[in-house]
Amino acid sequence: MRRLLNIYLFSLYSLTIMSCSEEMYLNIPDPGDFIVVDGWIENGQFAKVLLTRNSPYFSSIDSASMRSLVLTRAKVTLSDGIQTETLILRKNEDYFPPYIFEGNEIIGEMGKTYTLTAEYGGKTVAASTTIPSRVMLDTAYFKLETNSDSLGTIFLEFTDPANERNFYRILTKRKTKDPRYYSTMVMALDDGLFSGEKVEFSITRGPESILSSYGHEYFKTGDTVSIKFCTIDKTHYDFWNSFQNEAFNSSNPFASSLSKINSNIQGDGLGIWGGYGVSYYNLIIK
Repeated sequence: MRRLLNIYLFSLYSLTIMSCSEEMYLNIPDPGDFIVVDGWIENGQFAKVLLTRNSPYFSSIDSASMRSLVLTRAKVTLSDGIQTETLILRKNEDYFPPYIFEGNEIIGEMGKTYTLTAEYGGKTVAASTTIPSRVMLDTAYFKLETNSDSLGTIFLEFTDPANERNFYRILTKRKTKDPRYYSTMVMALDDGLFSGEKVEFSITRGPESILSSYGHEYFKTGDTVSIKFCTIDKTHYDFWNSFQNEAFNSSNPFASSLSKINSNIQGDGLGIWGGYGVSYYNLIIK
């Protein structure tokens, strides 16, 4: 009996090894040619739009390949329903790739809807977004991590408006250290669990780009941190929530949600055009 069991286990082990050694061929379909939009407008500011084209899933991603994807000859227009302007391409080293389309006429206002149109290579994409009313923070403070004399997290408190669905996004920028605002580790949140209540939660710094590893970064004593506390609409939230799910699972293909990242871009396009109702706060960490 023992001999038969040993033979069975050996056979099972052999089959497992053989199955693991077989080559796997994946038939990855052509992704097509899309215009990729990363654009936003906030209250009191002009619109900003990063425009690139997509690349195959298994293509290399580095600084050189990313630069080659930027669309510098596109036509980008913005409308608030009354006024229309053509955005101007400018070089800006604070972003990567370092080219960004910017407005210089239409300024974002809360409660308004803004439509973006981009044309390139015979393709046209469009999207609309709203700027929700902003929500103010009640307080922000820094707390050291256990067993650390300099590193810690920032805590925020605010009161969520009652009787309405609200969505939020938080970004931070450290004075003299960060060239622009970066998302916190949680890229977007909704008030499903705290509608109409006073809320307290902590934030840590997120990655600077998709080329960075996804892990939280602490703030440090001596930092002066500008906090960008944003309200966003449901469509804008759906994009960042789905993007976050894929980004966190990107290092493990077996953990992928296998779902498409949500987008409000119509036509041959991907990405997001989103509005922000923003309030700013400065926190000096001592």
